[in-house]
Parts: sequence; C-alpha cells; structure tokens
Amino acid sequence: MSRAVRSFLAVCALVACAAIARAATFEGRNIDGRWYEGRAVSTTYGAYRCQIQFHGDRVFFRPEGSSVQVVADLDEEVISDPHDILARDPKRGVNWTLEVFNIRH
Repeated sequence: MSRAVRSFLAVCALVACAAIARAATFEGRNIDGRWYEGRAVSTTYGAYRCQIQFHGDRVFFRPEGSSVQVVADLDEEVISDPHDILARDPKRGVNWTLEVFNIRH
C-alpha cells in the first residue's frame, strides 16, 4: 500500500473518530438524530412547546404550530440536566434554554 493511501486512510479514520466523539450525549448515550418533546424559552421570544433534535454540537427545534425551525449551537454536547440545556441561535442572536421531557426513554 502506498504512503499516500495510508495517509488518506489515517485521515479518514481521524475524521470518523471526531464525528463520533462530537455526538450529543445524555447519561453516556448518544442522543443525536431522534426528535424529543420539550420546551424552548428565550427572553426575546418567550416560551414554546416544541420538538427538539440534537446533532453533535447543534440542536434543531420546531415550535408547535410553526413552520420555523431554529438551529442553535449547544453550550455543551454532554447534557447533564435535560431541564436546563443552553443553546445560542447565531442567526437571530438569541440565547435559548431548552427542556427535554422524554429524553430518558
């Protein structure tokens, strides 16, 4: 196997490990990709029941009855308290506090 191929495979392995390591987790398990029920609160927009989905260091949420989907950056990828998850929406310049109701299932 040539040196270039070995280098390419090593880089691919590192990228794959980085992607796995960046998953949002709760109680040691990956919570990425599933929609959860919850609530999003901001001092700018108020409180909304919503659906919440995690993807690494990002969180997506859709307020009930709205076609808007907010994309925010998580403060921490390791969720220690599902009732106090901090995220920042860079597009709107808004800080959100998320509460996930059914994350333990």
